[in-house]
Amino acid sequence: MTTGKQDRIMDPARQQNSKPYLDRADIVIIGNGIAGLTAAIEARGLAPDKRIVMITDQTHPTINTPALKQFAIGKLEREQLLAYPAGTERAERIHVVTAHVEEIHANSKYVTLSGNRGFGYDSLLLATGSTPMGLPDSTPGRNFDGVLTLHRLRDYLDFRRRLPEVSEAVVIGGGVHAIETVMNLLYWGIHVNWLIRSANFMPKVLDEISSEMVLERIRRAGVSIRTETEVVGVVGRIATVSGVITNHQEMIPCQVVLTCTGVQPVTWLAERCSVPIRAKRGIIVDDKLRTSVRDIYAAGDAAALKNPQTGNYEPRALWYAAVSQGKIAGAMLAGRKELADQPFGAPWQATHLGELFMLSVGDPMSQDPKVMTLTDTGQGGYRRMTIADDRLIGYLSLGMSQPDSLAIKRIIDEGYSVRNITRALLKGKFDARQYLSQMRSRVAENMISSGRSPAVSSTREWGQMPSQPYTGAMPAVQPETVRQQETPRPAARRDEPAVAQEWNGSPIVAEEISPFSGNLPAMRPGRAEGAGPAMPRVQVEEVNPFSGNLPPIAEREVEYQPELMPPTRQNVSQSLWTYSEPTTKAPARERAPRNLWSYSNPEKTY
Repeated sequence: MTTGKQDRIMDPARQQNSKPYLDRADIVIIGNGIAGLTAAIEARGLAPDKRIVMITDQTHPTINTPALKQFAIGKLEREQLLAYPAGTERAERIHVVTAHVEEIHANSKYVTLSGNRGFGYDSLLLATGSTPMGLPDSTPGRNFDGVLTLHRLRDYLDFRRRLPEVSEAVVIGGGVHAIETVMNLLYWGIHVNWLIRSANFMPKVLDEISSEMVLERIRRAGVSIRTETEVVGVVGRIATVSGVITNHQEMIPCQVVLTCTGVQPVTWLAERCSVPIRAKRGIIVDDKLRTSVRDIYAAGDAAALKNPQTGNYEPRALWYAAVSQGKIAGAMLAGRKELADQPFGAPWQATHLGELFMLSVGDPMSQDPKVMTLTDTGQGGYRRMTIADDRLIGYLSLGMSQPDSLAIKRIIDEGYSVRNITRALLKGKFDARQYLSQMRSRVAENMISSGRSPAVSSTREWGQMPSQPYTGAMPAVQPETVRQQETPRPAARRDEPAVAQEWNGSPIVAEEISPFSGNLPAMRPGRAEGAGPAMPRVQVEEVNPFSGNLPPIAEREVEYQPELMPPTRQNVSQSLWTYSEPTTKAPARERAPRNLWSYSNPEKTY
């Protein structure tokens, strides 16, 4: 289907020697990270006839970032790093444009691209991701060869090339990324000096006891750990790293410096919008991922969501958070708001810390005087709970067994009383999923016997966002106080199979995303009639971050050869690209596989 004249908008302010046109799409997504691609796939399933465009300045398809740690130790090859099977974008009719977005014109609803081009939209999603912080700009030697920041695929490629020349390494940072990097270096037999700025590891998540549990195991593996230590300068020889100088005036020799000091959301497009988008520590969004500007959404690392316990807006730069946000964003972009009613609730994090499983939900480190804190060190692990008014508001678990993370999160989000289960939770012997099932069964029985819906108290529950019409104004930030919760409403059951034989437009039961994996949401098997070929159903396997089990690659792959946008030329179609004809209107022809990342050829009809 080619783009008609009615779908094009002239941009007179940018006319020069050429006559640029703004091609249009129903949905435009900026960024091809996992949040952006998940949103595109979700929107395609919910709105088969809408035109979807994904604009990115990356030159490779969407990467399964949790699998990069396996790639770093040589257990995976590049071909195994794709988040979705090769050919997904083409099969789902998601048009990928390789370009850099420069500005957003919110009133006229178009974005300008590099090369004096632009794109109109009905709904716009900002999934611009995050960027690593690295060493401060004032640090001497921060640009020496051998100072690396592991964030994207190209960083890991550079890292692997250097490994044969490295015997001593310095890792800077006190978070999950830092400990993963330390373990990767140990795998290659490299001696590691680990520098942590604070007194504890992950001080915002772990207390002194749990931090020491982690660090002691890493020390036994042969790592030299220095807490309360910062790098004040990098020493080099002929612009190549030879060591670092710490704030204790210690020289540590090394051949590579790896900075794992966190990430910051990419929000500059919020400032380059004709109607400024509200941003602070990320692009501020509500529970439906709407920004302060109508028809513009944000998801993934770039978005700042409200913490229902503190009232603060903060990013959730985690893989599984980006996937869940992508699904909500996809429903909103497709105009299916009824599928985006579930609030995100309390923040949570689940990962491996060396050989230990770690789960943190809510605010287990709360210092509020109204909060009761309980701890337990039994069974070779550690658990910490914070409780207010018999409601669990924070839970921390560290040990050799994997906790039921999402079930515990639901106990916090839904505000169930933990008066009778406090001991079992604290000892780590609690079946949270069975408890939730029993609680919901009781609610259902009461509804059947009484014929009435459960009463809801006047106070709000943890994680519950107020329901109100969207006006473009963001809710005010509440003071950081512990609030009471209302009697929870029963949540939808999620024990039904996520894969239906035929999708009929009813609300989707989302598959849970394993926090210890890169397991992706399965693609919808159903497709509206006449909407083009459907993507073959992919049975997604769990992707364990330390085993490297990834979803199988589809049998029919499309060759990946990224192309940049062709320059605008005189006497040629001014459209950036045109959509190909749906396969229902023209018989398929045998031809060589085309590049996913190039535009449809306007001179051919497929």
